Amino acid sequence: MKRPSIALIGCGRIGFMLESDPLRYKPCTHFGGASSAGLRITHACDIDPGRLEGFVRASGIPRENAFTSHRELFDSVRPDLVIISTWTQSHAEIGIRAAENGARVVVCEKPIASNLRDASRLIASCKARGARLIINHERRYDMRYQKIKEMLDDGAIGEIRSVHAVILSGGFRGISRIEQGGGPLLHDGTHMIDLIRYFFGDIATVIGDFDRSGNRRSGFEDRATAWIRTRGGVDVFLEAGGARDYFVFELGISGTSGKIIAGNGYQSFFTTRASKHYTGFRDLVEKPFPRFRRHNYFTGEYSEAKRLLSGQDVSIRSTGLDGYRAIEAIHAIYLSAGRGRKIVELPVKPDTIRLKEIFSL
Repeated sequence: MKRPSIALIGCGRIGFMLESDPLRYKPCTHFGGASSAGLRITHACDIDPGRLEGFVRASGIPRENAFTSHRELFDSVRPDLVIISTWTQSHAEIGIRAAENGARVVVCEKPIASNLRDASRLIASCKARGARLIINHERRYDMRYQKIKEMLDDGAIGEIRSVHAVILSGGFRGISRIEQGGGPLLHDGTHMIDLIRYFFGDIATVIGDFDRSGNRRSGFEDRATAWIRTRGGVDVFLEAGGARDYFVFELGISGTSGKIIAGNGYQSFFTTRASKHYTGFRDLVEKPFPRFRRHNYFTGEYSEAKRLLSGQDVSIRSTGLDGYRAIEAIHAIYLSAGRGRKIVELPVKPDTIRLKEIFSL
């Protein structure tokens, strides 16, 4: 295969800079993932000249292949693979331009877009021009979560009864702008919503609420809560944000005969036995978590992109539609909150999501 031209658009934290974090499991960025899969970045773009220069020095790409405008980049080269790791509100514009410019594969950071219309436009443009679209819901490429899905499908904890999902973090930071699409639930919670769909199928209904810290009466949420029901009848109770001074990403899955807990860097598996405390009852007891092959998820994602570039018929693990469904569910939660915690059925029509009214902007 001819060496592909690959453009990284956005050389910030998730694009490149987090590779310097000594605590993170490497690779942990789009640049690192592509490199580990044998894909060499040939062109780069960032609106910050200093950050762009830092990437040029670290990556060794020719200085003439670095741009501060994605439009200038696309005017100069037709990359085979375009990686989008920019602000959410720019994803659709850049992705559409990449597809129109002949990109064969587009890898887009999550969320896919800040609104459903832009997400639809990006998906349609890629489909019309034959570009394959991958959304960076990286946990779908994590062997640990793939093992959990296998366990659930095999009935390791019986029939799923309920799920508790938490993404606890600081509150919203910055200025609430419609083009951003939401607060912590959107930007941190998109991974959790995607995992819920990955494990339990499409979402049927949501009931949502949100609140703000301090005396704020307008703007994006600091904390969001939701009761989600999947089409398969699984109830999920979700909390996102919460103005905590720590970060927790955890999924607790309760079945009729066991429980699985998974978070960032840990996992537990419980089954039942006769209770040692109460006659006629059963207790949960922890068992060794089944072994699984450890493989970096960014490497897995870009190995998939590499196979696509080589012309292989690959079933993408995290598609544009998956990206769309994730923000659709999140915006449905916002919509429910704006309607006084009324039930919202999915799918929702994009025109019903009026963020300006919901967040009193």
